[in-house]
Amino acid sequence: MHRISNILQGRDVTEKEVEVLQDKLLFDRTPVRERYVRFFVLLFLATVIATYGVVNNSVALIIGAMIVAPLMTPIMAVSLSAVTGDSRNIARSMLLVIEGTAMVVGSAYALAAILPGVIQTAGNISVTSRTSASLIDLVVALAAGAAGAFATSREDISDALPGVAIAVSLVPPLSVVGVCLSARQGHQAWGAFLLFLTNFLAIVAAGLIVFAIMGYNRAAISMEHSKTRKRAIAVVVVAILLVCVPLGITSYQVATSRILVQRTQAAALEWLAGSKYVVYSIEADGGTAHMTIAGDGPLPEFNKLLTDLGKTAGKVKVDLKVVPERTFSGTTKP
Repeated sequence: MHRISNILQGRDVTEKEVEVLQDKLLFDRTPVRERYVRFFVLLFLATVIATYGVVNNSVALIIGAMIVAPLMTPIMAVSLSAVTGDSRNIARSMLLVIEGTAMVVGSAYALAAILPGVIQTAGNISVTSRTSASLIDLVVALAAGAAGAFATSREDISDALPGVAIAVSLVPPLSVVGVCLSARQGHQAWGAFLLFLTNFLAIVAAGLIVFAIMGYNRAAISMEHSKTRKRAIAVVVVAILLVCVPLGITSYQVATSRILVQRTQAAALEWLAGSKYVVYSIEADGGTAHMTIAGDGPLPEFNKLLTDLGKTAGKVKVDLKVVPERTFSGTTKP
């Protein structure tokens, strides 16, 4: 471990370097008031940008909100405080994360509520892409959290932090939570919050590992600090294991939906061969395939599609929409 630390840091971490990193991340350092004001002002502005970016399905606005949002700082402070055994700042930083989370969700809810008309979340990719967290998101967040901890601790690569902010999404999922709650879409709101929780835990865990490998834990050698570190690590590990349960379920659902889409597309292309129709879109929801085709002229026999798809996908309900609009519905026999 010590050798790896020397490779990453180039030398042993000194007590002075620990203090410098604490000054950068912790909110109990002077000027305290200015730190809190800056944090909440930037977080609110990031929420405004992210919320209307989500509502308008604007990737540019959402990326801008990721860069502006300062929520990564107290999360990294949790990791550093856990590594150094600083129980007081673990609690202080966690409280700040909770307050920031509540403010983003509440502000996004209010901002969405004042918009005229009904917000459509079903076909909005900025919403749907953040409501189906999977194990892949956990792996990405671990990598991004490790990169963030490494870049935060070294001034010579601090310019990588904006990339880390984009790679791991914090404020946009919370904005989606508020927007979905405003639209009375509780299931989607939970999915977006699960993505945020996954990213948060992964960043804390990755930060713990990186800071420890780089040697920041050597500044806290007392038995009291050692116990605090062990308790913090245990809590993070248990929390990640608990989160892996819904993530595993979602990953399975996403995988089965993708397989169904692929099989439906293959059957549809064969079914439409020789006709004047083309596949416009295919989506899967559980055991139902929603397909839209466009064209004109005689439509191939719908039952043939059901028969062919049933051979490869088993029992599947197919909802077919034809543009110009004609709707068919049927169920395959495995």
